[in-house]
Amino acid sequence: MILNESLFCAMDTETTGIDPMNGDRIVEVAIVPVYKGRILYRSIYHTLVNPKIRIPATIEKIHRITNEDIENAPTIEQVFGQMRSFMRRSIMIFHRAEFDLTFIDISAKEIGIFPPSIDYIDTREISEIIFGEKKALSWLAERFGFEKPNHRALTDAITTAKLFLKMTRKLAGSQIEELVHTWRGQEW
Repeated sequence: MILNESLFCAMDTETTGIDPMNGDRIVEVAIVPVYKGRILYRSIYHTLVNPKIRIPATIEKIHRITNEDIENAPTIEQVFGQMRSFMRRSIMIFHRAEFDLTFIDISAKEIGIFPPSIDYIDTREISEIIFGEKKALSWLAERFGFEKPNHRALTDAITTAKLFLKMTRKLAGSQIEELVHTWRGQEW
C-alpha cells in the first residue's frame, strides 16, 4: 500500500504576493517528511528565503515576515538543491498544490534549471472527496482540532501533514493512489 511504502513530504511556501507571473517570489519554505503514518519532526527542512525584492507591507501583515527578516537569508538558488532533494525522493503533499508548484516552477526557471518533475497529492482535493467540496486549510484544521494555520510555512506544512494523515485514513488505498499527480512544470 502506498501509505506504508512511500515517503511523503508536506510542503508550504510563503511568498511576496500571489502572482509569480508579475514578479512575486518565495520568502519561506518548509518541508515536513511523513513516513509510515508518522511525521518525522527531526527531518523537517525550514528556511527563510531572500527573494531579492521587497515584501510589500500588506503581505508582511499577513505572514509577519519582514524585509529585515529575509535580508541575510539564503536566496532561492541556494536552497533549491535541498528542496529538489526532498521532491525527487518523495510524494509531496500540498494544500492548493498549483499555487506552490507554480512558484517552484518559476523559481527553477529563474535560476536556470529545469523545473523538477514532482509527484504530489493535494489535501484540498482529498477534502473534496470527504466533505463534498474543496475546503480551506484553516477550516480543515478547525474541523480536525489542529492548531489554526498562521500563514507561516512551517506551521502550515505541519498542519498539512497532520491533515493528510487524518484524511487518508478515511480513504481506500486505491483512492489514495489515484490522487497522486505528476507536475512537470508549466508551459508559459
